[in-house]
Amino acid sequence: MIIGVPRERKTLEKRIALTPDGAQELIKHGHTVRIETGAGVGSFYEDAHFADVGCTIVSSLKEVWESDLVVKVKEPHEEEYQYFREGLLLFDYLHLAGLPEVTEALVQGGVTGIAYELVQTDDGGLPLLEPMSEVAGKLSVLNGSYFLLAQHGGRGTLPGGTTGVSPAEIVIVGAGIAGRAACGIALGMGARVTVLDINHRALERIRVEFAGRARTIHSTNASLLRHCAEADLVIGAVLVPGARAPKVITREVKKHMMPGSVIVDISIDQGGCVENIHTTSLEEPVYEEDGVIHYAVPNMPAQVARTSTQALTAVTLPYVIELANHGLKGAFERNESLKRALNTHSGVITNKQVSDSLGLEYTPIDSALGL
Repeated sequence: MIIGVPRERKTLEKRIALTPDGAQELIKHGHTVRIETGAGVGSFYEDAHFADVGCTIVSSLKEVWESDLVVKVKEPHEEEYQYFREGLLLFDYLHLAGLPEVTEALVQGGVTGIAYELVQTDDGGLPLLEPMSEVAGKLSVLNGSYFLLAQHGGRGTLPGGTTGVSPAEIVIVGAGIAGRAACGIALGMGARVTVLDINHRALERIRVEFAGRARTIHSTNASLLRHCAEADLVIGAVLVPGARAPKVITREVKKHMMPGSVIVDISIDQGGCVENIHTTSLEEPVYEEDGVIHYAVPNMPAQVARTSTQALTAVTLPYVIELANHGLKGAFERNESLKRALNTHSGVITNKQVSDSLGLEYTPIDSALGL
């Protein structure tokens, strides 16, 4: 199979879908790997690193998309839509519930779109989403603390405080992978941390993992309003796999937040868990509304591109090998976790959460595949 890896075109997206080591593994299985010129530079992988392990370096985007399987990091850019076609396999972070234009392009092009974030194990684990969620969770505290600085319009509070001065209040909404990662960094910086969730077991894991150093609170409208009103930094880390994130941090909650406080919405690539928030970019990451600084960058892990690229390749490579070695139906027969991640195929939407979120028709996977 021919596997294409294009240069990412999202603003300041510096990750690449494969490391040279990962590409070499595919080549050992007898596959051809095409790398677009400069695709790895942002992660400090030069074209020569890929060429040395047997990759073909191509200069045009068209050549990459003429591959049998295209492996990316983020959703396709509009300039890539022209290369969509029936029979093309695309494997990347799609997050289609929050991207109706991308969904329409994939459906119209007949592309078989498989989403990293929806590869799901029998026990409910999301192995390809978890490493980037961990990275985003850690970065949410670092970015939020940066915009708390006075020169950026923030409250000028230091997360860990200082002698005789209380530390900052950091509230994390969501106790999943991202929320736990954010909690660890916030506690490490010396902040007072409160984690809210509706899942008792998730809260218990936080309590045990961090030896009771973080307050764990059952999430209700009242508890959210009360704790966010006292927060210097609020981190939204709510996830419903495949679906749009619920708007749990409402306008009413934001009205009670302090001037100069900061919200970081990790859920923004699924539409955001903050009501009325809009997507920002690494180029212009924040905006101020009603005295609150909003940070809503959908590709935070790109800020640590090399770490993220290595972590991503480690978890995606076995699935890429499955697809390359056995083709779509063969890989799905062998790997139910991968089959669950199918979003689009031959002009239809095959994920119920995506179809419900966008108000579009749903076709079950087996029906779409003719099984």
